[in-house]
Amino acid sequence: MSNALRYDALLVRDLARELHERLADARLDAAFLDRDSLRVILLTRASRRDAPAPPSLLWQLHPESGHLTTPPGGGAWQGRVQLGTPTRIARIHAPPDERLIMLELTTLDAPAGAARRIIIELVTNQWNAIAVGADDRITAVLRERRQRGLRAGAAYEPPAQSARVGAATMVTADEWHAALGGVPPGERLPALQRAIAYTSALNAPFIIGDADVHGDTDALERARLRYEQLVWTNDRAPALLKLDGRLQPYSRPEPAAAELTTTLLEAFARAAAESAATPVPDDAKDRALATLAQRLDAVERRARRLRAQQAGARDEAEHLRAHADLLLAQLHRVKRGAASAVLDDFSGGSITIELDPALDGAANAGQLYGAARKRERAAARIPALLRSGEKERARLQSLLERVRAGTATAEELSRAQPRTQEKAAGRGAAALPYREYRTSGGLEVRVGRGARANDELTFRHSSPSDIWLHARDAAGAHVILRWNRPDENPPAAAITEAAGLAAWHSRARTSSVVAVDWTRRKYVRKPRRSAPGLVVPERVRTLFVEPDGAAEERMRAES
Repeated sequence: MSNALRYDALLVRDLARELHERLADARLDAAFLDRDSLRVILLTRASRRDAPAPPSLLWQLHPESGHLTTPPGGGAWQGRVQLGTPTRIARIHAPPDERLIMLELTTLDAPAGAARRIIIELVTNQWNAIAVGADDRITAVLRERRQRGLRAGAAYEPPAQSARVGAATMVTADEWHAALGGVPPGERLPALQRAIAYTSALNAPFIIGDADVHGDTDALERARLRYEQLVWTNDRAPALLKLDGRLQPYSRPEPAAAELTTTLLEAFARAAAESAATPVPDDAKDRALATLAQRLDAVERRARRLRAQQAGARDEAEHLRAHADLLLAQLHRVKRGAASAVLDDFSGGSITIELDPALDGAANAGQLYGAARKRERAAARIPALLRSGEKERARLQSLLERVRAGTATAEELSRAQPRTQEKAAGRGAAALPYREYRTSGGLEVRVGRGARANDELTFRHSSPSDIWLHARDAAGAHVILRWNRPDENPPAAAITEAAGLAAWHSRARTSSVVAVDWTRRKYVRKPRRSAPGLVVPERVRTLFVEPDGAAEERMRAES
Protein backbone atom coordinates (compact mmCIF):
# COMPACT_ATOMS: atom_id res chain seq x y z
CA MET A 1 0.00 0.00 0.00
CA SER A 2 1.39 3.42 -0.97
CA ASN A 3 1.46 6.12 1.67
CA ALA A 4 1.68 8.91 -0.91
CA LEU A 5 -0.78 11.75 -0.54
CA ARG A 6 -2.62 13.20 -3.51
CA TYR A 7 -2.85 16.86 -4.43
CA ASP A 8 -5.41 18.41 -6.72
CA ALA A 9 -5.94 22.04 -7.69
CA LEU A 10 -8.70 22.53 -5.10
CA LEU A 11 -6.59 21.23 -2.20
CA VAL A 12 -3.59 23.27 -3.36
CA ARG A 13 -5.68 26.45 -3.66
CA ASP A 14 -7.14 26.12 -0.17
CA LEU A 15 -3.82 25.05 1.35
CA ALA A 16 -2.15 28.14 -0.14
CA ARG A 17 -4.87 30.32 1.38
CA GLU A 18 -4.39 28.77 4.81
CA LEU A 19 -0.63 29.11 4.63
CA HIS A 20 -0.99 32.74 3.62
CA GLU A 21 -3.23 33.39 6.64
CA ARG A 22 -0.70 31.73 8.95
CA LEU A 23 2.59 32.90 7.41
CA ALA A 24 2.04 36.25 5.68
CA ASP A 25 4.51 38.80 7.10
CA ALA A 26 6.35 36.08 9.04
CA ARG A 27 10.13 36.22 9.01
CA LEU A 28 11.81 33.42 7.04
CA ASP A 29 15.02 32.70 8.93
CA ALA A 30 16.21 29.82 6.73
CA ALA A 31 15.08 27.64 3.85
CA PHE A 32 16.53 24.29 2.77
CA LEU A 33 16.02 22.15 -0.33
CA ASP A 34 17.45 18.88 0.99
CA ARG A 35 18.18 16.73 -2.06
CA ASP A 36 19.18 13.66 -0.05
CA SER A 37 15.81 13.36 1.69
CA LEU A 38 13.71 15.23 -0.92
CA ARG A 39 12.44 17.57 1.78
CA VAL A 40 11.73 21.30 1.88
CA ILE A 41 12.29 22.99 5.23
CA LEU A 42 11.10 26.53 5.97
CA LEU A 43 12.12 27.89 9.37
CA THR A 44 10.02 30.90 10.40
CA ARG A 45 9.40 33.21 13.33
CA ALA A 46 7.14 36.16 14.03
CA SER A 47 8.31 39.46 12.61
CA ARG A 48 6.84 41.36 15.57
CA ARG A 49 6.68 40.56 19.26
CA ASP A 50 2.90 40.93 19.37
CA ALA A 51 2.34 38.68 16.33
CA PRO A 52 1.32 35.01 16.77
CA ALA A 53 4.07 32.44 16.27
CA PRO A 54 3.94 31.15 12.67
CA PRO A 55 4.48 27.45 11.97
CA SER A 56 7.75 26.26 10.48
CA LEU A 57 7.17 23.75 7.70
CA LEU A 58 8.72 20.48 6.58
CA TRP A 59 7.40 19.28 3.21
CA GLN A 60 8.28 15.71 2.35
CA LEU A 61 8.31 15.58 -1.46
CA HIS A 62 9.41 11.99 -1.79
CA PRO A 63 7.17 10.14 -4.32
CA GLU A 64 5.84 7.91 -1.55
CA SER A 65 5.11 10.71 0.91
CA GLY A 66 3.83 14.25 0.29
CA HIS A 67 3.28 14.98 3.99
CA LEU A 68 3.43 18.53 5.33
CA THR A 69 4.50 18.68 8.98
CA THR A 70 6.51 20.72 11.48
CA PRO A 71 10.28 20.05 11.39
CA PRO A 72 11.86 18.51 14.49
CA GLY A 73 14.28 20.66 16.46
CA GLY A 74 17.96 20.33 15.74
CA GLY A 75 17.59 18.86 12.25
CA ALA A 76 20.76 18.62 10.14
CA TRP A 77 19.38 19.89 6.85
CA GLN A 78 21.34 20.14 3.62
CA GLY A 79 20.88 22.48 0.66
CA ARG A 80 20.51 25.85 2.36
CA VAL A 81 18.89 28.46 0.11
CA GLN A 82 20.54 31.88 0.01
CA LEU A 83 18.23 34.56 1.41
CA GLY A 84 18.44 38.30 1.99
CA THR A 85 18.63 39.98 5.39
CA PRO A 86 16.02 40.03 6.78
CA THR A 87 13.57 38.06 4.63
CA ARG A 88 9.80 38.09 5.12
CA ILE A 89 7.05 36.10 3.47
CA ALA A 90 4.95 38.69 1.67
CA ARG A 91 2.37 36.45 0.02
CA ILE A 92 1.51 32.79 -0.50
CA HIS A 93 -0.81 31.92 -3.36
CA ALA A 94 -1.66 29.32 -5.98
CA PRO A 95 -2.32 30.23 -9.64
CA PRO A 96 -5.91 29.42 -10.71
CA ASP A 97 -6.53 25.70 -11.26
CA GLU A 98 -2.83 24.89 -10.80
CA ARG A 99 -0.95 22.60 -8.42
CA LEU A 100 1.68 25.21 -7.59
CA ILE A 101 2.17 27.09 -4.32
CA MET A 102 4.23 30.27 -4.60
CA LEU A 103 5.89 31.98 -1.65
CA GLU A 104 6.72 35.58 -2.54
CA LEU A 105 9.57 36.97 -0.41
CA THR A 106 10.65 40.51 0.43
CA THR A 107 13.96 41.61 1.87
CA LEU A 108 15.84 44.79 2.69
CA ASP A 109 19.24 43.51 1.60
CA ALA A 110 19.16 40.93 -1.20
CA PRO A 111 22.64 39.92 -2.42
CA ALA A 112 23.05 38.56 -5.94
CA GLY A 113 21.65 35.04 -6.08
CA ALA A 114 19.29 35.47 -3.14
CA ALA A 115 15.88 33.82 -3.55
CA ARG A 116 12.87 36.09 -4.05
CA ARG A 117 10.37 33.28 -4.59
CA ILE A 118 10.08 29.68 -3.44
CA ILE A 119 7.78 27.57 -5.60
CA ILE A 120 6.37 24.21 -4.52
CA GLU A 121 5.27 22.15 -7.53
CA LEU A 122 2.76 19.41 -6.66
CA VAL A 123 2.00 18.06 -10.14
CA THR A 124 1.36 14.26 -10.14
CA ASN A 125 4.67 12.46 -9.52
CA GLN A 126 6.77 15.51 -10.47
CA TRP A 127 6.80 17.03 -6.96
CA ASN A 128 9.52 19.63 -6.72
CA ALA A 129 10.67 22.86 -5.08
CA ILE A 130 12.47 25.71 -6.80
CA ALA A 131 14.11 28.86 -5.44
CA VAL A 132 14.04 31.74 -7.91
CA GLY A 133 15.96 35.03 -7.76
CA ALA A 134 14.92 38.56 -8.68
CA ASP A 135 15.91 37.96 -12.32
CA ASP A 136 13.64 34.88 -12.56
CA ARG A 137 16.71 32.64 -12.69
CA ILE A 138 16.73 29.46 -10.62
CA THR A 139 19.10 29.72 -7.66
CA ALA A 140 18.39 26.25 -6.24
CA VAL A 141 16.20 23.29 -7.14
CA LEU A 142 15.24 20.18 -5.17
CA ARG A 143 15.13 17.84 -8.18
CA GLU A 144 16.62 18.79 -11.53
CA ARG A 145 14.29 18.22 -14.49
CA ARG A 146 16.38 18.50 -17.62
CA GLN A 147 13.47 18.23 -20.01
CA ARG A 148 12.02 21.38 -18.42
CA GLY A 149 15.33 23.12 -17.85
CA LEU A 150 14.97 23.05 -14.04
CA ARG A 151 18.58 23.58 -13.01
CA ALA A 152 20.59 26.28 -11.30
CA GLY A 153 21.13 29.28 -13.54
CA ALA A 154 18.25 28.54 -15.91
CA ALA A 155 15.23 30.80 -16.30
CA TYR A 156 12.26 29.39 -14.41
CA GLU A 157 9.32 28.41 -16.62
CA PRO A 158 6.22 27.15 -14.77
CA PRO A 159 4.19 24.25 -16.17
CA ALA A 160 1.68 25.08 -18.91
CA GLN A 161 -1.31 26.99 -17.55
CA SER A 162 -4.69 25.31 -17.16
CA ALA A 163 -7.12 25.79 -20.06
CA ARG A 164 -10.14 24.32 -18.23
CA VAL A 165 -13.35 26.28 -17.92
CA GLY A 166 -13.82 28.07 -14.60
CA ALA A 167 -10.18 28.58 -13.60
CA ALA A 168 -10.58 32.31 -12.84
CA THR A 169 -14.36 32.74 -12.40
CA MET A 170 -17.21 30.47 -11.42
CA VAL A 171 -18.54 28.25 -14.21
CA THR A 172 -21.85 29.50 -15.57
CA ALA A 173 -24.80 27.20 -16.22
CA ASP A 174 -24.37 27.68 -19.97
CA GLU A 175 -20.66 26.77 -19.80
CA TRP A 176 -21.46 23.71 -17.68
CA HIS A 177 -24.11 22.32 -19.99
CA ALA A 178 -22.05 23.19 -23.09
CA ALA A 179 -19.13 21.18 -21.71
CA LEU A 180 -21.08 18.15 -20.45
CA GLY A 181 -24.58 18.22 -21.97
CA GLY A 182 -23.53 16.52 -25.19
CA VAL A 183 -21.53 13.81 -23.41
CA PRO A 184 -23.46 10.55 -22.93
CA PRO A 185 -23.85 9.05 -19.43
CA GLY A 186 -21.00 6.72 -18.63
CA GLU A 187 -18.48 9.11 -20.19
CA ARG A 188 -19.20 12.23 -18.16
CA LEU A 189 -16.81 11.48 -15.30
CA PRO A 190 -13.60 11.75 -17.38
CA ALA A 191 -15.17 14.56 -19.45
CA LEU A 192 -15.75 16.54 -16.25
CA GLN A 193 -12.10 16.27 -15.24
CA ARG A 194 -10.92 17.28 -18.70
CA ALA A 195 -13.17 20.32 -19.08
CA ILE A 196 -13.98 21.86 -15.67
CA ALA A 197 -11.47 23.60 -13.41
CA TYR A 198 -10.65 22.29 -9.92
CA THR A 199 -12.07 18.81 -10.60
CA SER A 200 -9.98 15.69 -10.05
CA ALA A 201 -10.18 12.02 -9.21
CA LEU A 202 -10.61 13.07 -5.56
CA ASN A 203 -13.84 14.99 -6.07
CA ALA A 204 -15.21 14.23 -9.55
CA PRO A 205 -17.21 11.09 -8.56
CA PHE A 206 -18.99 13.05 -5.85
CA ILE A 207 -19.68 15.98 -8.19
CA ILE A 208 -21.00 14.02 -11.16
CA GLY A 209 -23.14 11.67 -9.04
CA ASP A 210 -26.14 10.22 -10.87
CA ALA A 211 -25.53 12.50 -13.88
CA ASP A 212 -23.16 9.82 -15.15
CA VAL A 213 -26.04 7.33 -15.05
CA HIS A 214 -29.05 9.39 -16.13
CA GLY A 215 -28.96 11.60 -19.18
CA ASP A 216 -31.64 14.08 -18.10
CA THR A 217 -30.89 17.77 -17.68
CA ASP A 218 -32.00 17.82 -14.04
CA ALA A 219 -29.30 15.32 -13.03
CA LEU A 220 -26.66 17.40 -14.75
CA GLU A 221 -27.95 20.56 -13.06
CA ARG A 222 -27.75 18.88 -9.65
CA ALA A 223 -24.14 18.00 -10.45
CA ARG A 224 -23.45 21.68 -11.23
CA LEU A 225 -24.90 22.75 -7.87
CA ARG A 226 -22.72 20.19 -6.07
CA TYR A 227 -19.71 21.55 -7.98
CA GLU A 228 -20.49 25.15 -6.96
CA GLN A 229 -20.96 24.13 -3.34
CA LEU A 230 -17.72 22.15 -3.27
CA VAL A 231 -15.45 24.51 -5.22
CA TRP A 232 -16.78 28.03 -4.78
CA THR A 233 -18.19 28.19 -1.26
CA ASN A 234 -16.16 30.30 1.14
CA ASP A 235 -16.87 27.99 4.06
CA ARG A 236 -13.80 25.79 4.22
CA ALA A 237 -14.17 22.61 6.24
CA PRO A 238 -10.82 20.75 6.37
CA ALA A 239 -11.17 17.02 6.71
CA LEU A 240 -9.43 13.67 6.58
CA LEU A 241 -10.81 11.37 3.88
CA LYS A 242 -10.40 7.63 4.11
CA LEU A 243 -9.05 6.52 0.73
CA ASP A 244 -7.62 3.07 -0.02
CA GLY A 245 -7.01 2.41 3.65
CA ARG A 246 -5.11 5.62 4.34
CA LEU A 247 -5.93 9.14 5.47
CA GLN A 248 -6.01 11.87 2.83
CA PRO A 249 -6.13 15.54 3.90
CA TYR A 250 -8.68 17.53 1.92
CA SER A 251 -10.17 21.00 2.04
CA ARG A 252 -13.80 19.82 1.91
CA PRO A 253 -15.52 16.93 3.73
CA GLU A 254 -17.02 15.50 0.54
CA PRO A 255 -17.20 12.83 -0.73
CA ALA A 256 -16.68 10.89 2.51
CA ALA A 257 -14.84 12.46 5.41
CA ALA A 258 -13.30 10.15 7.95
CA GLU A 259 -13.10 13.09 10.35
CA LEU A 260 -13.28 16.87 10.29
CA THR A 261 -10.23 18.85 11.45
CA THR A 262 -9.69 22.44 12.52
CA THR A 263 -7.12 23.25 9.83
CA LEU A 264 -5.52 21.62 6.83
CA LEU A 265 -2.16 21.65 8.63
CA GLU A 266 -3.75 19.57 11.39
CA ALA A 267 -5.08 17.16 8.77
CA PHE A 268 -1.62 16.79 7.22
CA ALA A 269 -0.03 16.24 10.64
CA ARG A 270 -2.48 13.48 11.53
CA ALA A 271 -2.07 11.79 8.14
CA ALA A 272 1.70 11.86 8.63
CA ALA A 273 1.35 10.35 12.10
CA GLU A 274 -0.74 7.50 10.72
CA SER A 275 1.78 6.90 7.93
CA ALA A 276 4.61 6.71 10.48
CA ALA A 277 2.68 4.06 12.38
CA THR A 278 2.10 1.90 9.28
CA PRO A 279 3.86 -1.47 9.78
CA VAL A 280 6.66 -2.34 7.37
CA PRO A 281 6.90 -5.84 5.80
CA ASP A 282 9.78 -8.00 7.03
CA ASP A 283 11.25 -8.46 3.53
CA ALA A 284 11.45 -4.68 3.10
CA LYS A 285 13.27 -4.47 6.45
CA ASP A 286 15.77 -7.13 5.38
CA ARG A 287 16.51 -5.36 2.09
CA ALA A 288 16.90 -2.03 3.86
CA LEU A 289 19.20 -3.48 6.53
CA ALA A 290 21.48 -5.00 3.89
CA THR A 291 21.58 -1.81 1.81
CA LEU A 292 22.15 0.47 4.81
CA ALA A 293 24.99 -1.74 6.06
CA GLN A 294 26.66 -1.52 2.64
CA ARG A 295 26.27 2.25 2.50
CA LEU A 296 27.58 2.70 6.05
CA ASP A 297 30.61 0.59 5.19
CA ALA A 298 31.24 2.71 2.08
CA VAL A 299 30.98 5.96 4.08
CA GLU A 300 33.37 4.68 6.75
CA ARG A 301 35.87 3.39 4.14
CA ARG A 302 35.84 6.79 2.44
CA ALA A 303 36.46 8.53 5.78
CA ARG A 304 39.45 6.28 6.48
CA ARG A 305 40.81 6.99 3.00
CA LEU A 306 40.40 10.75 3.47
CA ARG A 307 42.15 10.70 6.85
CA ALA A 308 45.05 8.76 5.32
CA GLN A 309 45.23 11.25 2.45
CA GLN A 310 45.17 14.13 4.92
CA ALA A 311 48.03 12.74 6.98
CA GLY A 312 50.00 11.78 3.87
CA ALA A 313 49.53 15.20 2.26
CA ARG A 314 50.84 17.01 5.34
CA ASP A 315 53.83 14.68 5.70
CA GLU A 316 54.65 15.00 2.01
CA ALA A 317 54.31 18.79 2.14
CA GLU A 318 56.72 18.93 5.09
CA HIS A 319 59.13 16.63 3.23
CA LEU A 320 59.03 18.76 0.04
CA ARG A 321 59.46 22.01 1.95
CA ALA A 322 62.49 20.60 3.80
CA HIS A 323 64.12 19.65 0.47
CA ALA A 324 63.44 23.13 -0.90
CA ASP A 325 65.05 24.70 2.19
CA LEU A 326 68.17 22.54 1.66
CA LEU A 327 68.40 23.56 -1.98
CA LEU A 328 68.22 27.28 -1.19
CA ALA A 329 70.79 26.93 1.58
CA GLN A 330 73.28 25.08 -0.69
CA LEU A 331 72.71 26.51 -4.17
CA HIS A 332 76.48 26.60 -4.76
CA ARG A 333 76.50 22.78 -4.72
CA VAL A 334 73.81 22.36 -7.37
CA LYS A 335 75.23 21.93 -10.87
CA ARG A 336 73.15 23.30 -13.73
CA GLY A 337 71.60 20.52 -15.81
CA ALA A 338 72.07 17.91 -13.08
CA ALA A 339 69.29 15.37 -12.47
CA SER A 340 70.09 15.16 -8.75
CA ALA A 341 72.19 16.76 -6.05
CA VAL A 342 73.79 15.35 -2.89
CA LEU A 343 73.41 17.88 -0.09
CA ASP A 344 74.22 18.09 3.61
CA ASP A 345 71.19 17.38 5.77
CA PHE A 346 70.51 19.73 8.67
CA SER A 347 70.79 16.73 10.99
CA GLY A 348 74.43 16.12 10.03
CA GLY A 349 74.07 13.46 7.31
CA SER A 350 73.65 13.75 3.55
CA ILE A 351 70.63 13.48 1.29
CA THR A 352 70.08 13.05 -2.44
CA ILE A 353 67.42 15.32 -4.00
CA GLU A 354 65.98 14.66 -7.47
CA LEU A 355 66.05 17.73 -9.74
CA ASP A 356 64.58 18.92 -13.03
CA PRO A 357 67.65 19.25 -15.27
CA ALA A 358 66.00 22.06 -17.25
CA LEU A 359 65.85 24.31 -14.16
CA ASP A 360 68.52 25.88 -11.99
CA GLY A 361 68.72 25.28 -8.25
CA ALA A 362 66.52 28.22 -7.22
CA ALA A 363 63.83 27.29 -9.75
CA ASN A 364 63.90 23.68 -8.51
CA ALA A 365 63.41 24.94 -4.97
CA GLY A 366 60.49 27.10 -6.11
CA GLN A 367 58.93 24.08 -7.79
CA LEU A 368 59.23 22.09 -4.55
CA TYR A 369 57.66 24.91 -2.54
CA GLY A 370 54.77 25.03 -5.04
CA ALA A 371 54.21 21.28 -4.74
CA ALA A 372 54.22 21.59 -0.93
CA ARG A 373 51.60 24.35 -1.04
CA LYS A 374 49.44 22.25 -3.36
CA ARG A 375 49.46 19.34 -0.92
CA GLU A 376 48.72 21.65 2.00
CA ARG A 377 45.69 23.06 0.16
CA ALA A 378 44.50 19.52 -0.54
CA ALA A 379 44.84 18.64 3.15
CA ALA A 380 42.93 21.81 4.13
CA ARG A 381 39.91 20.76 2.06
CA ILE A 382 39.64 17.32 3.59
CA PRO A 383 38.07 18.36 6.97
CA ALA A 384 34.96 19.66 5.17
CA LEU A 385 34.63 16.36 3.33
CA LEU A 386 35.05 14.49 6.61
CA ARG A 387 32.34 16.58 8.28
CA SER A 388 29.96 15.91 5.41
CA GLY A 389 30.72 12.20 5.63
CA GLU A 390 30.14 12.20 9.39
CA LYS A 391 26.69 13.75 8.91
CA GLU A 392 25.85 11.08 6.35
CA ARG A 393 27.17 8.32 8.65
CA ALA A 394 25.05 9.62 11.56
CA ARG A 395 21.95 9.80 9.35
CA LEU A 396 22.44 6.26 8.05
CA GLN A 397 23.20 4.90 11.51
CA SER A 398 20.06 6.50 12.93
CA LEU A 399 17.94 5.03 10.14
CA LEU A 400 19.57 1.63 10.57
CA GLU A 401 18.67 1.66 14.27
CA ARG A 402 15.06 2.60 13.47
CA VAL A 403 14.81 -0.22 10.94
CA ARG A 404 16.15 -2.70 13.49
CA ALA A 405 13.71 -1.43 16.10
CA GLY A 406 10.78 -1.63 13.67
CA THR A 407 9.97 2.08 13.91
CA ALA A 408 11.03 3.09 10.38
CA THR A 409 8.25 3.93 7.94
CA ALA A 410 7.81 2.57 4.43
CA GLU A 411 8.77 5.99 3.12
CA GLU A 412 12.06 5.95 5.06
CA LEU A 413 12.85 2.46 3.80
CA SER A 414 12.23 3.61 0.25
CA ARG A 415 14.63 6.52 0.76
CA ALA A 416 17.19 4.17 2.31
CA GLN A 417 18.10 2.67 -1.04
CA PRO A 418 17.49 5.12 -3.87
CA ARG A 419 20.75 4.30 -5.64
CA THR A 420 20.01 0.59 -5.63
CA GLN A 421 16.58 1.21 -7.11
CA GLU A 422 17.96 3.54 -9.78
CA LYS A 423 20.51 0.95 -10.87
CA ALA A 424 17.87 -1.76 -11.04
CA ALA A 425 15.53 0.49 -13.01
CA GLY A 426 18.29 1.34 -15.45
CA ARG A 427 19.56 -2.20 -15.99
CA GLY A 428 20.01 -2.84 -19.67
CA ALA A 429 20.08 0.85 -20.55
CA ALA A 430 23.15 2.39 -22.17
CA ALA A 431 25.56 4.02 -19.71
CA LEU A 432 25.97 7.77 -19.98
CA PRO A 433 29.16 8.82 -21.80
CA TYR A 434 30.14 11.18 -19.01
CA ARG A 435 30.70 11.53 -15.26
CA GLU A 436 28.67 14.11 -13.39
CA TYR A 437 30.11 16.76 -11.08
CA ARG A 438 28.75 19.93 -9.52
CA THR A 439 30.49 23.23 -8.88
CA SER A 440 30.40 24.94 -5.50
CA GLY A 441 27.74 27.24 -6.98
CA GLY A 442 25.50 24.30 -7.97
CA LEU A 443 26.15 24.18 -11.74
CA GLU A 444 26.40 20.77 -13.40
CA VAL A 445 29.66 19.70 -15.05
CA ARG A 446 29.97 16.69 -17.37
CA VAL A 447 33.31 14.98 -18.01
CA GLY A 448 33.75 12.58 -20.94
CA ARG A 449 34.76 8.98 -20.23
CA GLY A 450 37.00 8.42 -23.29
CA ALA A 451 37.67 9.45 -26.88
CA ARG A 452 34.41 8.18 -28.36
CA ALA A 453 32.50 9.26 -25.27
CA ASN A 454 34.02 12.74 -25.69
CA ASP A 455 32.38 13.08 -29.11
CA GLU A 456 29.05 11.85 -27.80
CA LEU A 457 29.19 14.22 -24.81
CA THR A 458 30.12 17.26 -26.89
CA PHE A 459 27.67 16.76 -29.74
CA ARG A 460 24.78 14.82 -28.20
CA HIS A 461 24.74 15.59 -24.47
CA SER A 462 25.28 19.34 -24.45
CA SER A 463 23.59 22.52 -25.62
CA PRO A 464 25.01 25.23 -27.90
CA SER A 465 25.28 27.73 -25.03
CA ASP A 466 27.14 25.33 -22.72
CA ILE A 467 30.83 25.92 -21.98
CA TRP A 468 33.25 23.41 -23.55
CA LEU A 469 36.70 22.91 -21.95
CA HIS A 470 39.80 20.82 -22.73
CA ALA A 471 43.41 20.74 -21.57
CA ARG A 472 45.60 22.40 -24.22
CA ASP A 473 48.15 20.22 -26.04
CA ALA A 474 47.34 17.19 -23.87
CA ALA A 475 45.13 14.17 -24.37
CA GLY A 476 42.18 14.24 -22.01
CA ALA A 477 38.47 14.45 -21.41
CA HIS A 478 36.09 16.90 -22.99
CA VAL A 479 34.37 18.85 -20.21
CA ILE A 480 30.96 20.52 -20.48
CA LEU A 481 29.84 23.18 -17.99
CA ARG A 482 26.05 23.34 -18.33
CA TRP A 483 24.85 26.89 -18.98
CA ASN A 484 21.81 28.11 -20.92
CA ARG A 485 22.39 31.86 -21.12
CA PRO A 486 23.72 32.72 -24.60
CA ASP A 487 24.08 36.40 -23.71
CA GLU A 488 26.39 36.03 -20.69
CA ASN A 489 29.12 33.77 -19.37
CA PRO A 490 28.91 31.63 -16.22
CA PRO A 491 30.57 32.90 -13.02
CA ALA A 492 34.36 32.91 -13.28
CA ALA A 493 34.61 30.59 -10.27
CA ALA A 494 32.48 27.96 -12.04
CA ILE A 495 34.64 28.12 -15.19
CA THR A 496 37.77 27.79 -13.07
CA GLU A 497 36.40 24.74 -11.24
CA ALA A 498 35.40 23.11 -14.54
CA ALA A 499 38.84 23.90 -15.95
CA GLY A 500 40.35 22.16 -12.94
CA LEU A 501 38.40 19.02 -13.86
CA ALA A 502 39.65 19.26 -17.46
CA ALA A 503 43.22 19.47 -16.14
CA TRP A 504 42.75 16.59 -13.71
CA HIS A 505 41.20 14.34 -16.38
CA SER A 506 44.11 14.83 -18.79
CA ARG A 507 47.61 13.49 -19.24
CA ALA A 508 48.90 16.78 -17.86
CA ARG A 509 47.49 15.96 -14.42
CA THR A 510 50.98 15.64 -12.90
CA SER A 511 51.98 19.15 -14.01
CA SER A 512 51.91 21.97 -11.49
CA VAL A 513 49.99 24.25 -13.89
CA VAL A 514 47.90 23.26 -16.92
CA ALA A 515 46.60 25.49 -19.71
CA VAL A 516 42.90 24.78 -20.33
CA ASP A 517 41.06 26.13 -23.38
CA TRP A 518 37.37 27.00 -23.17
CA THR A 519 34.68 28.29 -25.50
CA ARG A 520 30.96 27.94 -26.15
CA ARG A 521 30.04 24.45 -27.33
CA LYS A 522 28.51 25.93 -30.51
CA TYR A 523 32.02 26.98 -31.57
CA VAL A 524 33.35 23.40 -31.45
CA ARG A 525 33.27 21.43 -34.72
CA LYS A 526 34.16 17.91 -35.71
CA PRO A 527 36.22 17.59 -38.92
CA ARG A 528 35.02 14.91 -41.31
CA ARG A 529 36.70 11.53 -40.88
CA SER A 530 38.70 12.77 -37.90
CA ALA A 531 39.77 10.42 -35.12
CA PRO A 532 37.44 9.88 -32.12
CA GLY A 533 37.65 12.77 -29.70
CA LEU A 534 39.42 15.09 -32.15
CA VAL A 535 37.64 18.43 -32.53
CA VAL A 536 38.47 21.98 -33.60
CA PRO A 537 37.41 24.71 -31.14
CA GLU A 538 37.12 28.34 -32.20
CA ARG A 539 36.94 31.64 -30.28
CA VAL A 540 38.99 29.99 -27.55
CA ARG A 541 40.02 31.53 -24.26
CA THR A 542 42.64 30.02 -21.97
CA LEU A 543 42.87 29.54 -18.20
CA PHE A 544 45.88 28.32 -16.22
CA VAL A 545 44.88 26.02 -13.34
CA GLU A 546 46.39 23.47 -10.99
CA PRO A 547 45.15 19.87 -11.24
CA ASP A 548 43.61 19.18 -7.85
CA GLY A 549 42.41 15.71 -6.85
CA ALA A 550 40.78 16.96 -3.64
CA ALA A 551 38.71 19.47 -5.60
CA GLU A 552 37.69 16.72 -8.04
CA GLU A 553 36.55 14.54 -5.15
CA ARG A 554 34.61 17.39 -3.55
CA MET A 555 32.79 18.21 -6.80
CA ARG A 556 31.98 14.53 -7.31
CA ALA A 557 30.59 14.38 -3.77
CA GLU A 558 28.46 17.48 -4.44
CA SER A 559 26.91 15.72 -7.44
